Amino acid sequence: MKRIPVIIFGVGGVGQALLRQIVDGRIPTATRNQIQFDVVAVADSQSLLWEPEGLSDEQLLAAIEAKHLDLPVNPEGCRQTRLTGERPSNLDIIDFAPAAELENAIVVDVTAQDSMEPILDSALSLNYGVVMANKKALAGPWATAQKYFNHLRIRCESTVGGGQPVIAALRNLLDTNDPIRQIEGQLSGTLGFICRQLDAGVAFSQAMAQAKAKGFTEPDPREDLGGLDVMRKVMILGRMAGWPLETADIQVESLYPETMADLSVPQFMRAATELDEAMRQRVEEAADEGKVLRYTAVLEEGRGTVGLKAVPAHSPLANLKYISFRSDRYNDEPLLIGGKGAGVEMTAAGVLGDMIDLVREM
Repeated sequence: MKRIPVIIFGVGGVGQALLRQIVDGRIPTATRNQIQFDVVAVADSQSLLWEPEGLSDEQLLAAIEAKHLDLPVNPEGCRQTRLTGERPSNLDIIDFAPAAELENAIVVDVTAQDSMEPILDSALSLNYGVVMANKKALAGPWATAQKYFNHLRIRCESTVGGGQPVIAALRNLLDTNDPIRQIEGQLSGTLGFICRQLDAGVAFSQAMAQAKAKGFTEPDPREDLGGLDVMRKVMILGRMAGWPLETADIQVESLYPETMADLSVPQFMRAATELDEAMRQRVEEAADEGKVLRYTAVLEEGRGTVGLKAVPAHSPLANLKYISFRSDRYNDEPLLIGGKGAGVEMTAAGVLGDMIDLVREM
């Protein structure tokens, strides 16, 4: 049995789902793969649970319950562990691992934080594995992001497509010398929901409010409507395909004007009614052609666009979250990967799958 120490940064929805899946999957993970994941550290922004021998399942479940109650992962600071005082920095947490003689550890980033690169670099310098659901290090400037691509000890399936095996499929094409010519897809479940509401005649502002009420959007819906999350996803795929993309290489259509960028969230939600008429006209123009609007991303030979596109209403792609690859072999008909792919459970499953894959390969 391989016992693998695991350090987890982030205990939001995905982090909680991952902890639950690790606990619930103990037997199948051991039976199928002869692996036991010993979670030695769980860190949120306020506190830390740390136990070099591995936190018990009871401690992990208690941490999940604490987060459900909007409490720190360790409400008593670090006193329940072998640490004392305030929460250590993320870099300090990585430094604790070799001091505790932890080997072959995996560091998991399921945060949405900027500037995680020093933590990832420190982990890699210790020959630890790194698994990411956080896209930001991979979508940063190419000068700093380049080192994370094609790295043997990095897995990042859940940065694109949630639990869909998108990156695995892309790697298989590249590994078998099948160059990528085009990448296309609907990469946002949130924007897909809004577009389907527009099909049904719901005003844009109301569709957005419904998505927010259902928890589909970020707390500030502009994080979704601006298209940056979709841009980051397709940029990651493009970079993996061999194109050293920068943000300037991808034209992004925002679904709100710059004049609304500095409004508070309540102000923006009220002002969004001003966008309804223009969006209604675009929906009607598409319908006159037998089409519907979908927020899609397209990359070809290192340049791309992200924005609303009219697609045939009866096409399967009109109602599917998907990614397609057109390559030398998949030229006349692209390789298509589609399905649910979204949600914290699917994303966490992708992270857990990456952890297992990393142990298998290493």
